[in-house]
Amino acid sequence: HTLADARYTYDEKKLDEFKKKSPWTGDPKFFKKVAVSPCAIMKMMMHCQSGVDKGIRKGGNPIEVMGMLLGRPDPDTPNTLVVTDAFPLPIEGFETRVIADDANVSNHMIDLGDSLKKTR
Repeated sequence: HTLADARYTYDEKKLDEFKKKSPWTGDPKFFKKVAVSPCAIMKMMMHCQSGVDKGIRKGGNPIEVMGMLLGRPDPDTPNTLVVTDAFPLPIEGFETRVIADDANVSNHMIDLGDSLKKTR
């Protein structure tokens, strides 16, 4: 592994011990930094660009997009969250409102969670 990859690999036993301690549960400001994997950044950027393209195609401004991030705490640098992946959500937003209470959105998030449990 290169130094750049080191952030995205981890000792599973060390991570499990850190999760058991869960120091963030007693401190809502526990995490001070976020490290985002290149893969997650690319997925976020592509999703953002799709919102720009879709809004312009409709003859207006870019639409806001939403998504979910997947990650873990980093036991080697305890105040850091590591985002390892990103997933677009089928939600459109505008400056004053976001429509996220649709059954399709809820079902999509449930299906995504189930799929992640099976594959990770």
